[in-house]
Amino acid sequence: MKKTYLSIFFAAFILLFVSQTNAQISFQIGGGLGYSVPSGDYGGTTAEFYNGEKYGMESGINFHAKARLGLLFINAFGEVGYTTFSGEGDAPSGGGTIKNSQKVVSMKVGPEFAMNIPLSPITPYLQGFVAINTISGSVEFTGVSGVPSGEADLTSATRIGLGAGIGAVFSLGGIKLDANIQYHLINMGGKEYKIETVTSHTRLDQYTNLNDAEDPSAGNLTDHFIVDSRNMSAIEFKLTVLFGL
Repeated sequence: MKKTYLSIFFAAFILLFVSQTNAQISFQIGGGLGYSVPSGDYGGTTAEFYNGEKYGMESGINFHAKARLGLLFINAFGEVGYTTFSGEGDAPSGGGTIKNSQKVVSMKVGPEFAMNIPLSPITPYLQGFVAINTISGSVEFTGVSGVPSGEADLTSATRIGLGAGIGAVFSLGGIKLDANIQYHLINMGGKEYKIETVTSHTRLDQYTNLNDAEDPSAGNLTDHFIVDSRNMSAIEFKLTVLFGL
């Protein structure tokens, strides 16, 4: 009789575990908009960009698609985003104007740790991620000393990113609203100093390459002025609408 009770108990436990596991497996997919604020060396002024110190970017808009797979208390998420940054201002000492723009395509993946609140439609979470970032863009000089006037494209470059975020999911029937803030170090890995000649002007070619590592010739040659490596980072505010499948 005792063995029968034990068998029934274990069978019930297994059925309960399976039912609870199935109940806690979820999948959502959707998209949204965001606002990205450059930080560190990614911000600054166009004068600092001209001097090779920072990139001179200002805040930009983000478009993204997101998918989340939930299993018990751990979620995995994937995200594809497109962010536009730009900056415009004077060169040093007011000697002309500079327009600078960059576009970042990011593919992110990582875990999310949900903090479930009983009987609440709000689920806060923490997340971490790695990213592959492809950066392109352009730069335009008008009446700036040392470089010819005109617009030139930035040579596309790829960097490995790393980041973390906090957020909260609001359950609205079959729709989930995901509010999220991320810190994204865009060029955590893969920094390099590289010149791909796209113009006939040596100084201009410094600006048409990402060049986030220091120039080994800086200080020795006039048109080589990137003395230190530069970190590209952003704080990203996002709102995503997710649908369960």
